[in-house]
Amino acid sequence: MRDRKLYIILISIFVLFFIVMFLLFGLGEVRRGNQDLTLMVGHHTVWRYHNKKWSNLSNNLSYQNLDWKKYHIFSNQEYIGEHLLWYNDRWYAFDDDRNAIDLNGDFLAYSGNYEPTFYSFMEEDIQDYSSVQEVLREASLPEDSEFSTAYHVLMDFDHDGVDEDFYVISNVFLDEYVETTFSIVYMIDQDMLYMIYEDISKNQSFNGCKPFFTSFLDVNQDNTYEFILSCGRYSVSEQIDMLYQYKNNAFKILISSE
Repeated sequence: MRDRKLYIILISIFVLFFIVMFLLFGLGEVRRGNQDLTLMVGHHTVWRYHNKKWSNLSNNLSYQNLDWKKYHIFSNQEYIGEHLLWYNDRWYAFDDDRNAIDLNGDFLAYSGNYEPTFYSFMEEDIQDYSSVQEVLREASLPEDSEFSTAYHVLMDFDHDGVDEDFYVISNVFLDEYVETTFSIVYMIDQDMLYMIYEDISKNQSFNGCKPFFTSFLDVNQDNTYEFILSCGRYSVSEQIDMLYQYKNNAFKILISSE
């Protein structure tokens, strides 16, 4: 009889343990498995997150299915509300009475059965160029190179209480001619350098891509940051948008507009 009671107690503890573990870890995975999100980046990129997978909806046929629906809209990192969107070579926003709403600057929008979290950030002038010179030297580029853009962003990307330092440097679209164009994005964390994006090529006047951060966000509610890095190309060419994740000590593109 005593053995039977002990057996029941052990089984109860075992079942209770698995219930607690499921509530702590498994329930979040189940919820993320049911997540469905449509994310618009600028006027020419639309991604969908569904069943823990990303897909690219960036074509006019898909856009027709997205017209005249409500989306949460951000402009220049500021939330401007939930409004109707309509596409005609670019996105146009309207209120419930279909009065036009201005969309100026960087544009992000989403709709879904959950809410991703967006984090504000600030571009700051680079004061210490030591890591920039190291990157240029490693790439066999002149350390005194001129830049068309050069800034950094401080963000506690790994939630350790200490800001990581994200650098963006490029000489694309300078007024004066250069033989080699470059665009480089990297992160400094505890004196370690992690390369994010690197494009170095012979200048052909119309090539090259100038990178910039569009958003830092938690896109799937897993308490891990991702970011969107965009890249502006020459003249009428559409920009490239890339969603990055940091995993296994390296940056990985989850999905790109190309």
